[in-house]
Amino acid sequence: MRKVEVFTTPTCEDCRNFKQYLRERNIPFKEYDISEHPEYADTLRERSGKNLVPTIFIDDAVFFGFVFNRQEIEKLLS
Repeated sequence: MRKVEVFTTPTCEDCRNFKQYLRERNIPFKEYDISEHPEYADTLRERSGKNLVPTIFIDDAVFFGFVFNRQEIEKLLS
């Protein structure tokens, strides 16, 4: 099983879509809500060099957004 982490905010529709995608497929993930925990935003910038949501980490791969990266993400998670 791959390690999936996602940095989110509650107002991000792409974040909600990605989490729904994971839940529908019973894929476990760790969520980091940067609006509730500002320190997660610092961690996000350190790890990715950006402050965008959703930022998705699957093992060592990083994706900025779900919609535009869906095919590649699906390949990794299949």
